[in-house]
Amino acid sequence: MEEFKYVIFQLGEYKYAMNLMCVNGIEQDYRIIPVPNAPEGILGIINLRGAVIPVYSLRARFGMDPHIDSAEKSLLLTQSDDAVVGYEVDAVVSIEQIEPSDINRMPRMASNEETRFMEEVLHWKNDIVISITVDEVLSEETRNALEDIISENEQNEK
Repeated sequence: MEEFKYVIFQLGEYKYAMNLMCVNGIEQDYRIIPVPNAPEGILGIINLRGAVIPVYSLRARFGMDPHIDSAEKSLLLTQSDDAVVGYEVDAVVSIEQIEPSDINRMPRMASNEETRFMEEVLHWKNDIVISITVDEVLSEETRNALEDIISENEQNEK
């Protein structure tokens, strides 16, 4: 039987999820270095064990204030199109196995170009949790800007 494990996380008062298979790690102790003139949603970069990793605010993607003032804030480190990206969230709630019967497609009426990264709705405990598809969160323009930021910083370190 196929397992469906998700990282459940908090943004504001709501819970969201990412498939655990897409999350390479979770960091809570990090320092973001701002990048001047970065695209909207890019908080900056971190140096994690020698790797330069861009950090993107999921709060900004959801139209929330990107600033998080919480000891529980975390980075979900993901691999997307050959690049590691850290997504900052308010808190990681848990890692859960979700039964296939508790996973539904996002209703078509709630789907459009801006929400294409939200593909599934999970029924978890007494909550409905929207699952985010990592490869669809960033626009192509933002993805290209992230690649430029990574390349610039790798060249500066040489």
